Amino acid sequence: MKKTPSDLHSLLLPGISQYDVDFVIPRVGVDVPVGIDPFLLYKSRDPEYRQLHEQLLLAFNAGIAAIERGDETEALRILDFPEVSAIGLGYTQRSKRGSGVGTHLSHLILETLAGSPELRRRGVHHVEEMQLVSAGIGPDRVSDIAANVLKEFLIAYTQRQCEIWGLPLKRGAPVHHIYDPSSEKWKDSYEDLPVSPVDGSAILLVPRRIVRVLPWINYDDFLRTEFRAYLSAKQESARRPKNVRQSDLPSDSDKRRVVTITRGDVGLIERYVKARESNAADARPAFDYIDQDACKEAEILKGKLAAIKPGREQAAEYQRLVLEILNFLFNPELIDGQPEVRTIDGTERRDIIFTNDSDESFWIYVRMVHDGIFVMFEAKNTNDLGLPEINQTATYLGDRIGRLGVILTRQAPGINVERKIFSVWNDSAPNRKVILTISDSQLGELMDLRCKNLLPTKWMQKHYRRFRTSVQ
Repeated sequence: MKKTPSDLHSLLLPGISQYDVDFVIPRVGVDVPVGIDPFLLYKSRDPEYRQLHEQLLLAFNAGIAAIERGDETEALRILDFPEVSAIGLGYTQRSKRGSGVGTHLSHLILETLAGSPELRRRGVHHVEEMQLVSAGIGPDRVSDIAANVLKEFLIAYTQRQCEIWGLPLKRGAPVHHIYDPSSEKWKDSYEDLPVSPVDGSAILLVPRRIVRVLPWINYDDFLRTEFRAYLSAKQESARRPKNVRQSDLPSDSDKRRVVTITRGDVGLIERYVKARESNAADARPAFDYIDQDACKEAEILKGKLAAIKPGREQAAEYQRLVLEILNFLFNPELIDGQPEVRTIDGTERRDIIFTNDSDESFWIYVRMVHDGIFVMFEAKNTNDLGLPEINQTATYLGDRIGRLGVILTRQAPGINVERKIFSVWNDSAPNRKVILTISDSQLGELMDLRCKNLLPTKWMQKHYRRFRTSVQ
């Protein structure tokens, strides 16, 4: 019997759901219908992601600079963006082998920029702007451009996720066309990476936090908003009715007419992009591609939790399961969860640290009030949480990772532990440290909320409020 994409992805991650991990699980042989959206890098609070967006712009604008000085050969070398089949993302139901569009795309970009001196002088603020000035560049090509320039990051990210989840790596898998930002050169390399069970090609994992069905800056939205207003203004100046209907807008086949206008009037692009930037909080990663049942996943995770016995023997299994559950509950508000995070001298080891990249008001409040982009979770596989665990957690909190920590433990702590947690708050003035605890039964509540498509973050907000109103 022929295997479906979901059957095949279970070969890569047996027993792991898309909900449980930070990255998009590849569907071997078929692309996942999303793409990398560079705007999600631009708006991120994570300095690494923002730096990646800057790297993307620097690479693209280096190609524009080469066009400006008349060096077409150099421009073609830099603006070389073949399809990256290794990421397994795309907007069509084709196979992952790619369509060999690199050279075509390079010449298309050159032709577009050659036809817009104003855009060349301005430079590109978001590579997604190319959709608005070229009839042949759409969301899939934006994703290709990003994946090419970010490939070095994606390799390191993939290796880190494989270490976390125990995914097998093939030593020395060939990877072509990696951008080196220090030299502005493309290079080939051999890397330790997972490979497709179908054809042995390298697989690159992509963070869920940076994928959308359509880029936040996209042609269809531009057509409905800024271009529609432009047409209304033109009609008004010509003393014709100014109410432009949807049917009056150019169709897909008329995109050449639209881009002829945008190449000559970059102000249209400028106004549209500023409007999208001002609404950045509404730019959220995609979830539509996740086809698993959240309620079924919640029950599976509850079953795994019940099967782990308290104590040292299964402490590692408990820690990994806690990471799965936290991804299920809070991704993409909390991203890039990493277990066993050690300080550089190895003297401190935090169980799990997430990056707080959320637009939810509670997590924004945590970032601001508790001085950190990170949230630390300690996994204590015990029924009897004690004072030493509280002291240890309090020691970890501070300037480096922020002042909010969460301890996950099997049973609700006793009154002596609660008093100790309160004393940590009182003794850490003026930079107050907050330690919250979550028991198995509370994790069950959170997973039930996730099953009902309710936000576990709201539960966390109430949990935090209970602490703040209880502390003396």
